[in-house]
Amino acid sequence: MSLVGEMSAVKTALEPQNAFVAGASQGIPLPRPAGPTSAKSQPPATNQELDEIKRPLFYPSRSLLFHEGGRPAGVFIVTRGTVKLSMTSSRGRTVIIRIARAGEILGLSSVLSGDPYIATAETLEDTEVSYVEREPFMSLLTRNPQAALSVAYQACAIYKDVCRQVSLLGLCRSASERLAQFLLNWSAPKIYRDSPSIWLGLTHEEISQIAGTTRETVTRTLIDFRKRGWAALASSNLTIQDREALEKLVA
Repeated sequence: MSLVGEMSAVKTALEPQNAFVAGASQGIPLPRPAGPTSAKSQPPATNQELDEIKRPLFYPSRSLLFHEGGRPAGVFIVTRGTVKLSMTSSRGRTVIIRIARAGEILGLSSVLSGDPYIATAETLEDTEVSYVEREPFMSLLTRNPQAALSVAYQACAIYKDVCRQVSLLGLCRSASERLAQFLLNWSAPKIYRDSPSIWLGLTHEEISQIAGTTRETVTRTLIDFRKRGWAALASSNLTIQDREALEKLVA
């Protein structure tokens, strides 16, 4: 199967996946509005119901929350930390399809459908989650229209993210374009304040699994970007030095 074909299959599988965008400690939130405005949470009744059925868990860096093909016992709402979601082909090729951050929910499509988890979830740093078993979670969605509506909105959000990933792998012509687009996508939601650097927390191998290239190409291209004064990656900290130059590369 071609690379574009593989990612099209990924997109189809992930359409129902959910990405909660407000702090999970606030309950099941409404979708994030456009712009820098903070997300709003659901009414207090929803928050209280969620508090009654969730269980806080801690996972050290590089721990598995669940694995591709596993039984969907429940959902994991990230309250602190980051988690990578990846899929592996029968030939052993791995593609990272998403990086989840605080407030996002993992495993939703599988919990809703009853099908096995479609991806493997692994923490990139020390991470805290709220775990909710399948039956009480489904019951909450059934009796609470606001929570169910939030899930529908979030399915749209994840669809947009997957389309962006398909575009990254299928439409960018060269590895340098794909890497530049990845850096732009990663830094787009960030708000620079005192420092222009943001934490990346990915190895060169993991970046290659997102950008659809090899680890050696990622290393070589990052060195080239640094020499050109476009972007620098040091000790997991990413600095975008010339965003306009990266945007021209992928235009």
